[in-house]
Amino acid sequence: MYRFPRDAFASSPSSADARSPKTSPDPPSSTGRDPTGNIRDDDRRQLLAALLADRQWKCDPSTRSRLQALHRCLQPANGAHGAQAPCPAEAEWSLLADEIEHYLDFRRLRQVEAQLHGSAEADFRFDRHDWEVAHAAEAALASHLRRVHEESYLSEQPDLYLHVH
Repeated sequence: MYRFPRDAFASSPSSADARSPKTSPDPPSSTGRDPTGNIRDDDRRQLLAALLADRQWKCDPSTRSRLQALHRCLQPANGAHGAQAPCPAEAEWSLLADEIEHYLDFRRLRQVEAQLHGSAEADFRFDRHDWEVAHAAEAALASHLRRVHEESYLSEQPDLYLHVH
């Protein structure tokens, strides 16, 4: 599963490095990185625009409004004065990172489910509720596999009368 780093949307006006964070090895887009390996602002804008435009990804109204504020903040400066929308507080960025991480996993699972059903992703009905069910099933399978790997079906103490010669 793609794990979106919590600090990927961390931003501070004085830090160019915070506006171009490092990501985990599996990027959300094909290249989408500058020469130093950081996600570009364009890719962040595109990801947020895709999340906000995706009718199948329903988030609660307060989260949606926070995402819209984040998207406005990432827009390039417009007008003669180059004024940019005020950015949310730094704590807000980390709260929104959870929603972005969930959305990226939603897109991954929607693609997998569409392939399993032999359907084009655009034609496949898969909403947030379907993602929650599939995500829980995937987590349960991972937990089961981990438990099977770590435990044995045999008792830890063999019977004393059983001897193999």
